[in-house]
Amino acid sequence: MPSSARIATYTTSPTTYQRQMYNYTAISTGIVLLEFGFKAKNPSFTWHLDDVSVIDINASGIEMLLNGNFEAASLVGWQIACSSQSCLSGKQSSLVQTNCHNSSNCYEGACQGNYDYLHQYFNVTIGHIYTLSFWLYTDGDVKQEAYVNIS
Repeated sequence: MPSSARIATYTTSPTTYQRQMYNYTAISTGIVLLEFGFKAKNPSFTWHLDDVSVIDINASGIEMLLNGNFEAASLVGWQIACSSQSCLSGKQSSLVQTNCHNSSNCYEGACQGNYDYLHQYFNVTIGHIYTLSFWLYTDGDVKQEAYVNIS
């Protein structure tokens, strides 16, 4: 289920891979959800996500995510929350081997007309600061949307 609050939203940029970075401070100890939402104009105008990382800067830089660079050649650690039935083109977001940032696999947000959601849960400790970073680009079109959130 998509979250209502957003760390950041995107429309037509970045049109080349750019690193995005945000800090998140845990307000309680437990499990939180990292969620990306992608809506493409059509199967030719899509989003590309790569090298996702969440680092606990209070715990000697421990990586909190599993398979953040998508190099397991599968989406192990990640879940897609929508199916192709919600996409007008019938093409849902998926792991691809083209137009990746710095590796052989990346995530392509290709759902036309509706959002596909990519998410992963991870543990947090109250008061700890977590740095979220990822590389993102879009082929660019005004009808495209994307967002990221931790909740």
